[in-house]
Amino acid sequence: MKGKKDPPQLLLKFFRWFCHPKLRSSIEGDLTELYNERLEEIGKRKADWKFSIDVLLLFRPGIIRPSEGYQQINQYGMFKNYFKVGIRNILKYKVFSFINIFGLAVAMSVCMLIILMLADQKSYDQFHEKKDRIYRVLTKIKTSLKPNASSPFPLAQAIRSEYPITESATQLTPGPGGDVMYKEKSVEMRGFFADQDFFNVFSFPLKAGNKKNALASPHSMIITSNMADRLFKNEDPIGKTVDFTNRGLNHLMGDGESSASPWGSFTITGVVDDGAFKSHIKFDLLISASTMPALYTEEKILNRTDDWQQYSYTYTYVLLNSKSNDNDLKDALNDLAQRKYKDFEKLKGLTLIAQSLPDITPGIFVGNPISFSLPIEVYYLLSVLALAIMISAGVNYTNLSTARALTRAKEIGVRKITGARRRDLVYQFLSESVMISFLALMLAMVLMNFIKPAFKGFWVNQFLHFELDQNLYVYLAFAVFALLVGIFAGTYPAFLLSKYQPLQVIRKRENEKPNKWGTQKFLSTSQFVISLFFITTSILLYNQFRHHLAIDYGLDSKHVVNIKLQGNDYDKVANELVKTPGVINVSASDYLPATGTQNGASLKIAGSEKDFIQHTVLQANNLFTENLDIRIIAGKNLPSSQNSKYILVNRSAARRLGFENPSDIIGQLIERSGSSENLEVIGVMENFRFRMPSEQEEIAPLMISDKPSAYRYANIRFVATDRAEFVSRLDEAWKQIDTSHPLSYKFYDDQLAENNQGFVDIVSIIGFIAFLAITIACLGMLGMATYSVERRTKEIGVRKVLGAGDNTIALLLSKSFLRVLTVSVFIGAPLSYFVNNLWLQRFPNRVDFGWGTILTGAFILLSLGLITIGSQAFRASRNNPVDSLRME
Repeated sequence: MKGKKDPPQLLLKFFRWFCHPKLRSSIEGDLTELYNERLEEIGKRKADWKFSIDVLLLFRPGIIRPSEGYQQINQYGMFKNYFKVGIRNILKYKVFSFINIFGLAVAMSVCMLIILMLADQKSYDQFHEKKDRIYRVLTKIKTSLKPNASSPFPLAQAIRSEYPITESATQLTPGPGGDVMYKEKSVEMRGFFADQDFFNVFSFPLKAGNKKNALASPHSMIITSNMADRLFKNEDPIGKTVDFTNRGLNHLMGDGESSASPWGSFTITGVVDDGAFKSHIKFDLLISASTMPALYTEEKILNRTDDWQQYSYTYTYVLLNSKSNDNDLKDALNDLAQRKYKDFEKLKGLTLIAQSLPDITPGIFVGNPISFSLPIEVYYLLSVLALAIMISAGVNYTNLSTARALTRAKEIGVRKITGARRRDLVYQFLSESVMISFLALMLAMVLMNFIKPAFKGFWVNQFLHFELDQNLYVYLAFAVFALLVGIFAGTYPAFLLSKYQPLQVIRKRENEKPNKWGTQKFLSTSQFVISLFFITTSILLYNQFRHHLAIDYGLDSKHVVNIKLQGNDYDKVANELVKTPGVINVSASDYLPATGTQNGASLKIAGSEKDFIQHTVLQANNLFTENLDIRIIAGKNLPSSQNSKYILVNRSAARRLGFENPSDIIGQLIERSGSSENLEVIGVMENFRFRMPSEQEEIAPLMISDKPSAYRYANIRFVATDRAEFVSRLDEAWKQIDTSHPLSYKFYDDQLAENNQGFVDIVSIIGFIAFLAITIACLGMLGMATYSVERRTKEIGVRKVLGAGDNTIALLLSKSFLRVLTVSVFIGAPLSYFVNNLWLQRFPNRVDFGWGTILTGAFILLSLGLITIGSQAFRASRNNPVDSLRME
């Protein structure tokens, strides 16, 4: 029977795998013959056993195939030779090797930082088991360029019940934000209302509690493990009852805050392990959505159960069933939008957009986000900047490699004479560039240890939470990136050098005219054009930053400290704090002007036929204008009786309402859109900046009214030289008012300075890129100058013997490089002016951008370029000609 007389196939395959191919057939024949003899003599079982022993005994050196492959032995040796030659060249030409490796390393470190940023963002929401089927629904109206991350409240229920493509749908509604109290302890928390389907859609890990019923009952609350540790210490939180006082704290950690409102008692039903995941959904607590009807009844939150017009109220997530895809969801959302919005004239054309969960971070730029993150457009911009630096570093390698063709002509000739094909030379040069790229990668990883902490220390990172962790996938990405950089940088020199015949190379280089504009000079000029652009942009941004710092807000922010009321009664706070030594005056406001927050209202003169005009509204008491030294130019200040009927307007509002003379608007009644009660203007303020300088060119209309229930801040004017001591006294006074919350304060001038922190980050990034760009360009020029001096050693010696002076020699050596710098300035200066003007003209409160900035940038560029060239030119011009000629 077939197969019974065959030796064990597994061992036979093993033998064929390890045996040297040249020996395989003869040894296999002997093994088979011996096996057949044994089969006749002792039977199959013993023959198989002895065959196995024979195979294992053959597994020894001399029979095992060589690891490098017996047929590729020449290629293996050749690659080993490439490696040796590459190492020798790196060690032999140390200056050029340093320029190439260092230039590539600094450029790679920037690119690697962006890879880390992307890897950090892509690590979000990877823990959800059904992440590939989860979608967030965005809302976009026709008049907006970007969609909103939020959606109408009824959407989740509608898509869940009307479209069978969904397995589940859930929504997160902002609102809860205040103090959770247990026994005598209070902890501030922010979060969302969440329905029972939350855990059907998402896979947030529960450290304690049951996902099936954690959000089922009214007045159920889930908190994070971090908050549980702060509130309960070592106690088990599950089943504990806590009291929650809502202060309307914004889920985005902003300053939004409303009056303290007790929402009653809640039972802790779950603890989310917030240290076990990274998600774009950030919260301290989740309150069961079934609690909302009771809060509707008590009028503590608005009931938007059937409100399709308000699309900024909640965030909706859909889980598709396993048989549906994103096209099905897209069709369902289009159908839903057409049916629900056909009767709303203002919202016609509104679209509902599905965004898959993995595409949220990093994702497109959206309005009303659920958390802060960098939009993908920013990564595109950063990638372009990093790519410019990377190309500049690659240009250095290309320039220096092609310039050294003459030096390597002998090596190329010998290889070609001994039989090397062009393909072999291409492999050799590419292997050298890849080797240099990997050496640069190692240096770049060292540089990353300095760049990462600097990046994480940016002001904006307190909102973006970049951790920049490295893992195996990131390292693989780095290796692939280094490989691509090596191939990119080495391809042009490899193909160029490999096609030369040695004699042609020598003849061509020796006959080459010094003023010829070849590829090398074109690439060098491009480097300096890019450098000049970045230098000019950095100077312009810095000037813009200083301009904003120097802006006069029209109010006195010095010696004013703003304290959050944190739900406490303003009168109680003011009465206690005013007793503190050093306090001059205390006023109240609902937000702080020029810090990024503002409210609006539409106003017009009562009875007027004109359209309503949009105004910014600030709630403040009668001491506010006095405290901030805002001048009343007509009429009088708000009364101390806290009557919300009377208002102050600024000069701009008076003008927009039709009164050029501020005194003429005094006593006029103002109609507010959506309100039946008219307001009366009793005073006009001088204009002051209540918006951030980057938001406002001309000062817009402003109205101040007095609504005590809206107060969120106490503004304290003080006189004290030692701020720390003064704060200590305030802290002592605060403890008499509120034992639950620590004193939360900021000096107003510091807050206004924070407006420019974003500028500081941008200036730092662009300045750093400019520094890298000019450094890499100068390194390239240094390499070219060094090589030029080496080539012309004999010529310099002859010229000096014939009487040429040092300056003449230096000018001779520098002439071609000076031409590169000059052309770079003539191209880069108008380019920088044109491109920077494109964004500057759209910027409010912009600085003057004249040719002074361009000339400063050009001066910096020329100075650094001249220092780079001069260091080599003057060194060569002062060499002893005898030594030069003897060397040649």
